[in-house]
Amino acid sequence: MARSIATKNQHQSDSPVPVDGSSMKREFVPFWGAVFGTLAAFYSLALLYSVVDTSLSSSVFRGGFILAITSMIFMRYPARSNSPRSRPSSVDLFLIVLAFLTFGNFIIDYDNMVWRTGAATTRDIVFAALAIGLVLEASRRAMSPILPLIALVLVLYGYLGAWVPGDLFGHQGFQVRQIAGEVYASMNGIFGFVTHVFIAYVMLFVLMGAVFQAFGAGNFFIGLPVALMGGSRGGAAKASVVSSGLFGSISGSATANVAATGTFTIPLMKRTGYRPQVAAGIEAGASTGGMFLPPVMGAGAFLMAEMLQVPYVEIIKVALVPALLYFVAVLMMVHFEAVGTGIKPIPAEERRQVRDVLREGWFYLFPLVVLFGALFTGRTASYAAFLAIISFLLFMFVKMLFERRPREFFRLLIKALIEGGEKSLMVGSAAAPVGIIVSMVLLTGLGFKFAAILINLSHSELWLALILVMIGTIILGMGMTVTADYLILAVLAVPALGELGAPLLAAHMAVFWFSQSSNVTPPVCMAAFAGAGIAQANPYSSGFHAMRFSAYLYIMPFMFVYTPVLMPEGFNMDVLHTWIGLLIATVPFAAAATGYLFGRISVVERILMLLCAIGLSIPDWRFSALGLAGLLLLAFLFSNRQKKYTPVSSEGRT
Repeated sequence: MARSIATKNQHQSDSPVPVDGSSMKREFVPFWGAVFGTLAAFYSLALLYSVVDTSLSSSVFRGGFILAITSMIFMRYPARSNSPRSRPSSVDLFLIVLAFLTFGNFIIDYDNMVWRTGAATTRDIVFAALAIGLVLEASRRAMSPILPLIALVLVLYGYLGAWVPGDLFGHQGFQVRQIAGEVYASMNGIFGFVTHVFIAYVMLFVLMGAVFQAFGAGNFFIGLPVALMGGSRGGAAKASVVSSGLFGSISGSATANVAATGTFTIPLMKRTGYRPQVAAGIEAGASTGGMFLPPVMGAGAFLMAEMLQVPYVEIIKVALVPALLYFVAVLMMVHFEAVGTGIKPIPAEERRQVRDVLREGWFYLFPLVVLFGALFTGRTASYAAFLAIISFLLFMFVKMLFERRPREFFRLLIKALIEGGEKSLMVGSAAAPVGIIVSMVLLTGLGFKFAAILINLSHSELWLALILVMIGTIILGMGMTVTADYLILAVLAVPALGELGAPLLAAHMAVFWFSQSSNVTPPVCMAAFAGAGIAQANPYSSGFHAMRFSAYLYIMPFMFVYTPVLMPEGFNMDVLHTWIGLLIATVPFAAAATGYLFGRISVVERILMLLCAIGLSIPDWRFSALGLAGLLLLAFLFSNRQKKYTPVSSEGRT
């Protein structure tokens, strides 16, 4: 069973759309497919067990995770394009043996290493060098060379600091023993808090998403929005926005989200009149929004909670309203685009009744209720995910038992466990390199130096510092995951933003949102590229349309910093006023972004609409009143202008 599923999954992943490195995965022969499937399934079971057995030591917990991830990566991902594609090479098997020796030594000898902190032995140094090489090579295979290269440069920087010219970046340098102790022989570096967050929280939510998908939740999360919104103008795109938001809120990857939902929504958008590049852009923008829509919000949100030392539910509370505003803005842009270009609703024969969809799939909402209920009653995020997974599986077992399909339940369960393990590889491969980067930044004091540089470059202006951080996230995002992108700049840039007056939580949220921009910002915008592959559209044109529909992604971080009541600690009239103003502001903002309201509007009129949106976004009654009055006046003038507007077909625009 494990063999057939692992082999089948590989066939599915070798699609023309390069999603999360799947084009580099091996297509196993049956024997190695069975071996890998068994390892992945046991890994997923171990994740669930780790939630229940709290007696596991940190060395076993973290060392075992790194061992499992690196071993499966060496098995699944070839070293080079000419490496064997159906089985691991002899070099891969040798690296797996080295991983068992290296990380097994950490698990067994950790207590002794703690006693000799600061006095690493030659053996510790050798194993530290092996560990660094293994985790960086695993990350290179599963993602790209950029993140491992940054980690390696920082390790060398830690050692060669005395040779670095200038007082700003130069430092006294650290001995090999000190670096080995920091990176390997301690609960910092490879086995630090980053690894802890990944295994304790992130991987459980990855597994939860895999379980939901294996049992058909994806079809429900697509079918329900189609039934709800398909009958309106631009219904296909609106359904895409909502389904991508729902699916993305539990998937944790914008690119994978596009591949999962876009295969249905993008062809549907094209059939109703959207140009291929516009359909790809809408899907990419909506899927990216799912990355900051609770409950999951990707790995970065868990890391944020850990760094801020607050319960994860507090991150959910402050993230919910901004995320909903983002989706309202995207829906408004989609609606105006549809009205202006004459896009039709989804044909009645292609959509179902809402009651029929709910009757057949209501139980997919049950685990989300369990998840939110557990979080808001004080449970940890890991235990909440565990409860959601187990309750859903128990329900599905009873349901399929009554339907006389018990064998199918176990087949889908094994499939979910294997997919959960496999989907952990790319995400998990970032944990150790990022841990190395964080430990070297803290050891060398580079974070304080970077903060000084950022403050100097921005001339102590917070708005300019935010722009520089945004540029930095886009550049870093070209070669690494958004999680690594966020964490590196959270360590380097957040202290500077704090010194310039930004509240700490607002600064983290700003960097977190900015880090998602690499999904939709050319030249490297993987979510848009994935959508373009499905839509058979120009990738860069799709990327620019994705930027347009994701415009709030670049604006909201400034509002986090300059509008504190957007993320309040309590609720009062000022908070309500701000939320209502921002909600109304999505209308003129969408009109300005698309160039349509009741008809096509000119450049000057778009600027006026943008000014109305800005006025409504300022948490001051006077500006809000001016913005609202301006919006109502412009809407009245546009709807009554003498010049009759004739809709232009979507194909006629470029």
